[in-house]
Amino acid sequence: MTVHPVAPRAPGRPRQFEESEALAAIMKLFWENGYEATGLSDIIAATGLGKASLYATFGNKQAMYLRALAAFEVQMVDAGARTLSDGLAPAMDRIAAFLDAPIAARRDANDTAGCFLCNASVDRAALDPATAEIVQRCYTKLGNALERTLAQIMPPAEAQRRAQMVLAVYSGLRVMARSGMNITALEQARDDALRSLSAT
Repeated sequence: MTVHPVAPRAPGRPRQFEESEALAAIMKLFWENGYEATGLSDIIAATGLGKASLYATFGNKQAMYLRALAAFEVQMVDAGARTLSDGLAPAMDRIAAFLDAPIAARRDANDTAGCFLCNASVDRAALDPATAEIVQRCYTKLGNALERTLAQIMPPAEAQRRAQMVLAVYSGLRVMARSGMNITALEQARDDALRSLSAT
């Protein structure tokens, strides 16, 4: 792994900064604040890297954003798709946990950051084809995982259609939870979606 030297924070105390650590800090900024509200000065402060080191390692702000979103894909979306598809719990339990995740994040942890993928779809995808490509790829992965899971309890054609419904509900719950929507209303939407699946 590449290690980049950065200017010391105190005299006589140089430090090293791993690329993965810097990328994690960059991801956190874009995830919580969005693209436009994250400035280069914020990234410099969060990573401890100077402008030249940042640009040499990650490229410009746009490239940093795409690197961060791609890292989220690997760390979170791929892991979520595997959890949906792993078969270690009943299919409906996995779907219920998936739909409850946006609500639990807000209800139990007061998480106001939301989902980086959902944030990117609202914040940036319509403005930038490269962002849209990652967002669409992530949604496809989650949709495929949902389809495989639902196919365990319903015909394949129905599973394909219902998977898109579940994904749309999940994305809506993420956005609405971040906006401060009433938790009870979100739980009702989740339960209505689950009941519709159970009725098939």
